[in-house]
Order: sequence, then structure tokens, then C-alpha cells
Amino acid sequence: MSVPVLIAAGGEPWEADLVAAAVEADGIEVVRRCVDVADAVATAASGAVGVALVSLGLAGLDADAVRRVTGTDVLVVAVVDDAASSPDAERRAAALGIDSVLPWTRLSTVAHLASTARTPGAEHGLRPAPSRRDDAFRPAAGVPRDGVVTAVWGPAGAPGRSTVARGLAAEMAATGRRTVLVDADVDGGTQAVALALLDEVSGLLASTREANAGTLTPAALTASLRWIGPDLAVLTGLPRADRWPSLRAAAYEAVLETARELADEVVVDLGFAVDDVEEQAFDSAAPRRTAVTRHTLVVADRVLVVGNPDPVGLARLARAVLDIRTRFKIEPEIVVNRMRATLGWSAREVADAVERFTTLRPSAFLPDDPVAIDRCLVHGYTPVEGAPESAFRTALSTLSGGIAARRPELA
Repeated sequence: MSVPVLIAAGGEPWEADLVAAAVEADGIEVVRRCVDVADAVATAASGAVGVALVSLGLAGLDADAVRRVTGTDVLVVAVVDDAASSPDAERRAAALGIDSVLPWTRLSTVAHLASTARTPGAEHGLRPAPSRRDDAFRPAAGVPRDGVVTAVWGPAGAPGRSTVARGLAAEMAATGRRTVLVDADVDGGTQAVALALLDEVSGLLASTREANAGTLTPAALTASLRWIGPDLAVLTGLPRADRWPSLRAAAYEAVLETARELADEVVVDLGFAVDDVEEQAFDSAAPRRTAVTRHTLVVADRVLVVGNPDPVGLARLARAVLDIRTRFKIEPEIVVNRMRATLGWSAREVADAVERFTTLRPSAFLPDDPVAIDRCLVHGYTPVEGAPESAFRTALSTLSGGIAARRPELA
């Protein structure tokens, strides 16, 4: 049985030869010759093809387009002119999320590739593209890291996710661990403002554009970071909430993986929303507003859920923990923020309540310290810089130390 394929060669000089070779090749059937990326994505979504043969020079081909095609169970193969051009093509293909590169003169291997579920062998003339950890993608200077991702999340109601993420990242950096703070709150990113980084373009948008074009490297990501200390960098977030459609899922995933290569610790400040039911009801292929948060929660090495100790905050915290447990099978750590004597509850009483609602005991209690936090916000400081002797900073330091002691061992 022949494998149905689409061809999207983007007007390459050898496009006619490719089409002729595909028509004559055994084991494949050319279903459509696509004129552009949109045509290829639509054809893949129709269910009529099993393999997409695409040129890396196809206008508009980016990581998001590749993700949309592969999301329809269509295998994407990058077709090149000849074997001599393959090293650069392999690196470009890997950056776009394409697993395999094939000279157009070897189309006889396509049927075998499709039948073996994207596990081609060298004997078939098909070379897998290198991983994103390939030496060619690392900066010339510096030792590549294998960073641990900490997602800082929490329910609606402003429990202090961004404040905790910022303070935690600063504490990690203060101990000599290279740390990147990623502002990935698509609804209200505030890290740039809180750190007085007001005149820069969004580092997150810049790096995702690079990733979507297949040109993101550790060096390119480094250029998008704002360094606010010898071991602390910030990837600034969206300038406005309505820019969220620019954060394509595949591109963001590449940014997060590349950040791991640059840092010992990657702290990600997330928005509260994880529910995309309404979005799915309209267009299953549309961008997802919650995709960034959902992906980070799934791939993070640890998830901190921040909540408040008052009755409303505890109810929201309990629902939030249940939500991510149900959706993502995650066992998070709980951080109770804004502990204050005016509630009349001790830390033990709050811990007992949290455990009763969630079966988890909080790993940290951070005091309500408005004087220290306001001083930092007004001057654009982290707590390490602006309130080194404060109770809030002391509690953050304890939290960071406990996290370091439980640092996951990564493969």
C-alpha cells in the first residue's frame, strides 16, 4: 500500500525534479503539491496524507507550522538538494522540530520511514537531525548547564506569584547558581516593571521569534536576557496581555529548553489560568492562551503553588492544588505567602488547614512584609539587594536553601 504524501518545496530550483521523482518512486503517492505553508497545514489537517515532504526554504515555515502538521499525525521530512548540504540542513531542521532530513534523490526511503514510525536508520540514507543540545548550538564561551526548572504558579487573586518567583530567583543566584527568571505570565507579566527594566523589548517575544524561525541558540537567547547581577538574568515578559498569540507553543518550548542550557536554575513566573476548554470549542488548531502555563507545569522539575493564608486564599489554594493534580498528575510544593498575625492563626494552624484540604503540608511560610516589598518595588530591587535583613528575605533564603537540598537529579 502506498504512503500518501504532500510536497511543499517552496519554488526550489529542484522542485520539478522532486515532484517527478516522487511520482515515480515506489511505495508513495503524491496527494498534493502545496503552494505555501498554509496549504500544507490545511492538507495535513484533512487526514489525506501520512508524510509531508517540505523544503527548509519554504516561506513561512517555522516551528509552529511544523507543530501543527505533526499534531495531525503527519510525519514531516525536510527534503534537501543533496547530501553535501545536510549538516546545515540538519541543524535547521532540528531547530524547527523536524526529526529527519532526506536528499530528494533518496525518496525510496520515505515509505520505510513512515512504516517504522520515524526511526530511520543510516543504511537508508536518512540522517536524524541532531538534538537541541548539540555542541553547534552552544555559546563559544561558558560551560553548558543542565538547568532545573521551577514553575511558580498559584490561583487567581494575586497570591504573590511574581514576588515569590523574583525573590526565589535572586536567592538562588546569591548562592552562586546561574539563574534565569522567565516572566511567562501571559495575562499580566510584571517582572520588567518590578525590576525597573522599562525601556527594553520583550525578551520572551524576541526569543520565541528566534525559535519560531529555527535560529534560536544559547547565544541568541543570552542576547535577549537582561542581566541584573553576575548570576541572575531576566527574560522579560509580554508588554501587553493582548500579545499572547505571539507566544507559539513550539517556540516557547524551545526557549525553555535552551534556558536549561544556560542556567543552573530556571525560575518561571506563570499566570493562573490553565483551562482552555472555551478555546478548544472554537478552533482546535488555534493558539492556546494557556499553552505556556500548561507546558511549563508539565515539564517543570518542581512546581511551587503560592497561596494566601486567609479563608478566601485557602479555598482558592485547595481548588488550585486539586486542579493541577487532576489535570497534570503533579504533586506540587505549597508556599503560603503573606502570613500575618492579624489573622489570629499560627503557622501550625494554617499548615493543618492546608493539609486537611490538600493532604500536603506547606514547605514554606513567607511573612507579610509590606515595608520591605514596597521598598524593593519602588527602587527596582530584588529582596537580596533592597531588603537583605528583612523577615521576607530571610524566609525566602530558607525556602531557597531547602529547594537546593532537594535539587532533582537529572538524567
